[in-house]
Amino acid sequence: MKDLINQIEDIGCKVSPNYPMKKYTWLRVGGDADFVVEPNSNDEFISLLNVLSKSNVPWVVLGEGSNTIVYDKGISGVVISTKKLKKVEIIEETKVLAESGAILGAILNKTIKAGLTGFEFAAGIPGTVGGGIFMNAGANNGEIKDVVDTVWIWLDGKEISIKRSEINFEYRKSNLPEGSVVTKALFNLKHGESNKSEQNVKEYMTKRNSTQPIKMSNTGSIFKNLPDIAAGQLIEELGLKGFSIGGAQFSDLHANFIVNTGHAKASDVLELIEKAKNEALSKRGIKLETEVRVIGNKEK
Repeated sequence: MKDLINQIEDIGCKVSPNYPMKKYTWLRVGGDADFVVEPNSNDEFISLLNVLSKSNVPWVVLGEGSNTIVYDKGISGVVISTKKLKKVEIIEETKVLAESGAILGAILNKTIKAGLTGFEFAAGIPGTVGGGIFMNAGANNGEIKDVVDTVWIWLDGKEISIKRSEINFEYRKSNLPEGSVVTKALFNLKHGESNKSEQNVKEYMTKRNSTQPIKMSNTGSIFKNLPDIAAGQLIEELGLKGFSIGGAQFSDLHANFIVNTGHAKASDVLELIEKAKNEALSKRGIKLETEVRVIGNKEK
């Protein structure tokens, strides 16, 4: 492992050992990661992926950690953090090139100031380009797939580009090749009116602030909505709104959010998720599917 860490540091990446993931994720739960590694540029990111893929050490890529739950036993191996890969550039007047760690809200702010429209749907979405592409993030009647032009991914030692027409996006799913990692993306927007865009975003955020527990540590939406009923409505109808296990609670503001009331463990959160799944299946015959990603060393 020491030789691998030396190789990683030779690339230029910062290495943080025994990193507490409860400080990293938005939900503030989870054990320690053996190592958190931060590449400073896309070139370092690619080099790091190549080095790790040739090793026997497990690794995972993580952006802001907004829709992620880390097990209490932590993460073995390396967590690649994309938090420093935030470059956003407007090119060809209406196109935006952004690195995988760029926060969607930052892209929104920059494009509105530049008089571009099309990214307003991302208002309030707490994720990054990488995670947003991977799960086809969406809100406010829009999704990433609506504005993507090209996605660059690392796959089998190379960075390759994929056009939007080649990506089979679905609801909260991208269907990118197995084992691939998003490195950057090109978005295609339109000329617009900044004042109108700002007003739309203000309305979106006012609604979000009044209906979602944004002031508490939370996971973002836990379950995918169903064709006939929103997941939050279903959980509320099952009588679970406000229900808690340990320090984790189905928000009493929006039932499809789990919040950390101050001392939650990942196991508390996962128990809540399982309870909702079991109740939905047994009482309504509905199979709930999670939107969040759970990573790390699974509890035995």
